[in-house]
Amino acid sequence: MTARERFAALCEREADRADATAGERFELYAEKRLHRILKDFISEEEGTQEISVGKYTADLLVGDEITEIQTRSLRPLLPKLCYYLSDTEYRVTVVHPILAEKTLIRAERDTGEVLSVKKSPKKGRVTDGLSELYWLSSLLPNERLTVRFLLLRADEVRYSERVRYRKSGAYDAELFPRELLDEIVLGCREDYRIFLPEGLADFTAAEYAGWSKLRGRNIYSALNTLCAVGVLRKEQEGKKYRYFVV
Repeated sequence: MTARERFAALCEREADRADATAGERFELYAEKRLHRILKDFISEEEGTQEISVGKYTADLLVGDEITEIQTRSLRPLLPKLCYYLSDTEYRVTVVHPILAEKTLIRAERDTGEVLSVKKSPKKGRVTDGLSELYWLSSLLPNERLTVRFLLLRADEVRYSERVRYRKSGAYDAELFPRELLDEIVLGCREDYRIFLPEGLADFTAAEYAGWSKLRGRNIYSALNTLCAVGVLRKEQEGKKYRYFVV
């Protein structure tokens, strides 16, 4: 079984559990579901999940490698990773999923009847993960630290009735991961060159935004991460910066 086939099988297994957990808050269970799929995808071996390591609990510990799965912002991971890298000898991998494709499904909660299906116009890109790495940039690169971005396809089921006490148009929803589309592994400094526009020796933040499709402060978070790992340097030109490939 390939990695993609195994991931799809785990997604299907978790979807089958949904009826048994109907009483849980939807947004919390969706987060637990994705986290659980990713943990099992990395290792279902007994005694490898939720292992105490010093003052923290690692998501997975397999041999001499800790894996931490972070489905949202990477910022809260920083103290934990600092401890692992300074106070233990373990190698550490951070797994961060990115929703590259999402199908929006409107359905009746009681009957399960599907009312509409459409593709979400919003697409996640691997450069989104790069901007999140800004929070960990003080640790990069590190021979004991690896980052894995998993690009996923998922279904978001939105139930038809509105939710009381929320803003207009808000609905309960559940996220169902379906497929592993791609994986990007970042270890050494050279791995980060995939985030550099080909054929350009230097560029502005605006030019990088056009290439990466990042917006707002995410542009600068991504560029500062690339400077931190040593594949870019920046020089001030008036009130702006120009970035040079190293």
